[in-house]
Amino acid sequence: MSEAQRKGRQTLLFITFLFAFPIVVSMYMYFTNSSWTPGTSTEHGELITPPLALPDTQLLAQDPEARFRKAWALVVLADDICDEVCLQTLENIRQIRLSMGPKMTRLNTVYLPAANTALRSEFSTEHPKLFVVDPQVSEEIRAIIGDYSNGEVFMIDPLGNAMMRYAPGTSMGDIRKDIYHLFKLSGIG
Repeated sequence: MSEAQRKGRQTLLFITFLFAFPIVVSMYMYFTNSSWTPGTSTEHGELITPPLALPDTQLLAQDPEARFRKAWALVVLADDICDEVCLQTLENIRQIRLSMGPKMTRLNTVYLPAANTALRSEFSTEHPKLFVVDPQVSEEIRAIIGDYSNGEVFMIDPLGNAMMRYAPGTSMGDIRKDIYHLFKLSGIG
């Protein structure tokens, strides 16, 4: 074997190693459940794992199309009264929806009160695109969600799954960033 052939084989082996090494390392990390995980995440809310499947019920008696399907939804839950935190949250989700521009049709805003005492007459004028659900209809949904705080926001995906929750007082900008991220990655809704 000549010197040129030996150098050629060494170069070929080096190039093969250079391309094969990252593949071997990634396969090792994937199949051995190594403890390496990313240190940070990008979501600002609390991810619900596993997601809670909500029933495909009609949210509004006068609108058969008002359901948790085919669009993303920001849902605000309230107890027997809609206090200041609840009102501020409703205003925030209205502003988030409006700030989406042409993509606002991909996002619905829904209010789930626990009782008729949490309903206010100004909702129809101040929040014209808000789905205000009858307390009897919302009872089944609130039972599936479980414990919640007054004014807490839940993100519902277009398949009807509650997949993220935001504590009362969460920054409107943080929720908006999460929605933009989901819209960018999602082909549904």
